[in-house]
Amino acid sequence: MSTGRTYAGESAADRAEQRRRRLLDAGLQVLGTEGYRAATVRRICRVARVADRYFYECFDGTEDLLLAVHAECVDRLRAAVSAALAVPAGGHRPADPLGLARTGLDAFLAVVEDDPRLARVVWFEVLGVSERVERTSLRTKSDFGRLLAALAAEHTGTALDVDDDGLTTDALIGGISHVVMTWTARGFTPPRARVADALARFLVGGAGAAHRPGDAGHPPMRNQPSSD
Repeated sequence: MSTGRTYAGESAADRAEQRRRRLLDAGLQVLGTEGYRAATVRRICRVARVADRYFYECFDGTEDLLLAVHAECVDRLRAAVSAALAVPAGGHRPADPLGLARTGLDAFLAVVEDDPRLARVVWFEVLGVSERVERTSLRTKSDFGRLLAALAAEHTGTALDVDDDGLTTDALIGGISHVVMTWTARGFTPPRARVADALARFLVGGAGAAHRPGDAGHPPMRNQPSSD
């Protein structure tokens, strides 16, 4: 299959990828500052400086663009947490679970604070668009909740209860999401460090509640028989 003519040293495939990148960047800008209702094909293409006809080479519609931008935003959050918890060569990270959680969550919140457009796309503009978008958003948040809980469990040396249908991790990410939404709506007050500390305590406590019954060092709580 032909990839088209080379122009100014760039193949047709390269130019198409560049257009897609500009559309994604424009999508983040418009979705994150004006909202989904303002994100018409014409508006996106004007911001991207791409002819309208090229939009449909990349996306079936603005809903697909929203999902693509949303996925990139979530990837940025995941990458920030993973990078913050990675051990640098010759370095070390906090040894205590609370310190680890605080480090990961501070990195997570830093991305949100540094780019408020991301928060709007991830937590606000996905609401009320369609069942497909909301289903994707919920699934993504559940997956992210499992990631956070798994990281907390990994660094505390314990296992998560996998038999609760994801209820515990959904509760964790639901609580974190609500705090991020209210923090964003309040103009990022209180300071990020206070929010990270509060969420770290919540996450570590929630991960502790999700230990499999009978884990070493975390036996299930039972009513003890009376010695009388």
